[in-house]
Amino acid sequence: MRIPVVAGTFYPGGARALSQLIGECYLHPLGPGLHPPLAEGTVRRKLFGLVVPHAGFVCSGPIAAHAYKRLAENGFNWVLLAGPNHTGKGGPFSLMTEGAWATPLGIMPIAGEEGRVFLAKIPDLQEDATAHRSEHSLEVQMPFLQDLNLDARFLPLCVSSFELEALKRVGRAIGMRLKEERQAVFIASTDLSHYHAQEQAHRLDQMALEAILSLDSDLLYQRVTTVPISMCGFAPVILLIEAALQAGANHVELLRYATSGDTCSEKGQVVGYAALAFSYPTSS
Repeated sequence: MRIPVVAGTFYPGGARALSQLIGECYLHPLGPGLHPPLAEGTVRRKLFGLVVPHAGFVCSGPIAAHAYKRLAENGFNWVLLAGPNHTGKGGPFSLMTEGAWATPLGIMPIAGEEGRVFLAKIPDLQEDATAHRSEHSLEVQMPFLQDLNLDARFLPLCVSSFELEALKRVGRAIGMRLKEERQAVFIASTDLSHYHAQEQAHRLDQMALEAILSLDSDLLYQRVTTVPISMCGFAPVILLIEAALQAGANHVELLRYATSGDTCSEKGQVVGYAALAFSYPTSS
């Protein structure tokens, strides 16, 4: 059992206050304006993946709510959740395939059977819980997922590799695994630029978003590493881009963009947030 490490800081430590804040994120002026019910039935899903921010709920929650509204409309059984490694612990591609994670809203079990298939089929992945113990980028997604579906499962992947070819290779392998069944949604956790003035953040974030919307992982990598753009989760996003291309989910939509200057602080040093959706073509 993984015990939450940012409950009480990034989000409330009590279930009632946490549920209330999630609802406020949906209804925030920068949120989607609706706290959605989860879609029912077994329709063939169109949604392949999402990009979601991972800051404190007061700041990034209204933007994240746009992604989770789209997830609710799509429905889901389990999610592959990939985030960056902020702590430096663990391996380049650290997967957990056993146990469960706790939040104030309850327990979310890991999709162990699916995870063991991933380990067997994708040699770059390794079983490694140490990368996850103090990492917040995946934990902050849990309450939003539980708010929609308390019966859902997830597969956590913590990424510390910055090698483009390795990221592309793993992303394509993930796309092959997710292509047929469409039971999982791939969520990549990232914030955009960090601690710039609002105007500069907009310029830098637009460069990153342009590459993502073009499904161009080479361009994203080049801009993040040479401009540079302090986008902490560019590696998980590259995995998502490559997986989506491999699976044929080549439609990308920007659901919402804002900065912490818009949601929770002054505009002198802001962090950028975006919610994006990757989908299969309408005809597929």
